[in-house]
Amino acid sequence: MSTTEFFQRNRNRSILLIISSLFIACGNADLPELISAPIEVDRPQVIEEKTKESLPKDDVVENITEEIIEEVENIVEINRGISDEQISIVVLKSGNVFKDVEIGVQALLERVNNDGGVASRKIEILEIVDDNGEEELALSTIQRIAEEDVFAVILASTAANSEVTDFLAENQIPFFGWGFLEGFCEPNKWGFGFNGCMNAAASGVPDTSSLRLTQIFYGRTPKLILVTTNDDAGSAFVSQVQSVWGTNILKVLRYDKDALTDQEILNDINGIDADVLWLSVGLDKTIELKKSLITEFLGMVVDDVTYLPGILQSYDVANQLEGGYVFTQFPPQEEYRSATTRIMTDLELIDGPLIYSQAISLGYWSADLLVSLLNSVGQDLDLRTFFRTANVEGALYEPDFAGGPCSLQTALSHQDPAGGAALLQVRGGVFRPVVNFNCPLKD
Repeated sequence: MSTTEFFQRNRNRSILLIISSLFIACGNADLPELISAPIEVDRPQVIEEKTKESLPKDDVVENITEEIIEEVENIVEINRGISDEQISIVVLKSGNVFKDVEIGVQALLERVNNDGGVASRKIEILEIVDDNGEEELALSTIQRIAEEDVFAVILASTAANSEVTDFLAENQIPFFGWGFLEGFCEPNKWGFGFNGCMNAAASGVPDTSSLRLTQIFYGRTPKLILVTTNDDAGSAFVSQVQSVWGTNILKVLRYDKDALTDQEILNDINGIDADVLWLSVGLDKTIELKKSLITEFLGMVVDDVTYLPGILQSYDVANQLEGGYVFTQFPPQEEYRSATTRIMTDLELIDGPLIYSQAISLGYWSADLLVSLLNSVGQDLDLRTFFRTANVEGALYEPDFAGGPCSLQTALSHQDPAGGAALLQVRGGVFRPVVNFNCPLKD
């Protein structure tokens, strides 16, 4: 049966399933509660947002194009990396940033394989490759992998530029990871981020979690001062934040990174009545500047880079960050909710660490999305049925435990960020959740 015939035959059934799921999801949903921030800012309460998740309506069906259907028909090596007993994958990482990402993948797969695998197939890691953050090495590795019997790649590489991800797509190799790379977004249909497409420059859809989390914390929309660098990265960051915060940004300050000092920032924000001071100046500079800003600025000093489990083991770093806040797109281990407990339990199966890194979390949730999609395909797995399920029918990725990644529809995940995030504060030398990991409302 051709893909066109397959699609026409299943169109009405898909619509009925989606509508039925909508009634179920909406019937069980709670609206979020916005709770005022505590009076003592240095001792915030833990606030958890109740969220509603619903399946997309007819968007999946309407967004199917002739190009997608044609791409299914053009898949040739449909059984690459797949046998009756095994599904073979490779992990490509930049070890200088994502040092132990494979541990998260191994922990998830240990549990899945112990439970019988996916449709009686075990998922095996054939190779773990470190590209050292070098673009040429990342590309040559992917070119070599394309000649081997590999089904998919867990991609945790800062060197995976568009040339790398385009090559993966052209060779019809699915890849999974953190959706900050351009290749996880449209028009690429072979990259799947566990948190959707997080590259606003590629998708045109910004992540709104910073505004949502601070609204929950303050019980209103706060006023923001934004501090970033005077370069291309700073320009992209300002554009994204402005599209979300709008007129609630009171001041945007941009500096040459090498010349930036805390006193210069304090002079420039003097007299501005803002609630939040958001630093986006890189990890090292954030650690250098943050203590003085926390001491002098009366509101929240926040960044989005310092939530790195283990970083506070250094007394000097912990002292610099004490009292400050941080956004994270990863479910924090410190919440000890079902999602993080699940990771810790699975890490025990492979004698993994008690405190796990963001890289381990990245590997775990990337592998979890892969397994979820494979389960949606079932016994009749090949590259063609995988692509149909992921991008034509659309599969729902919906972790069944509290505090995990937000649910997403795989056929739409190349367009939108999933939007999950948490807000933490460093207090007493440890990260403490202030607004628990939560997901945005979806219509």
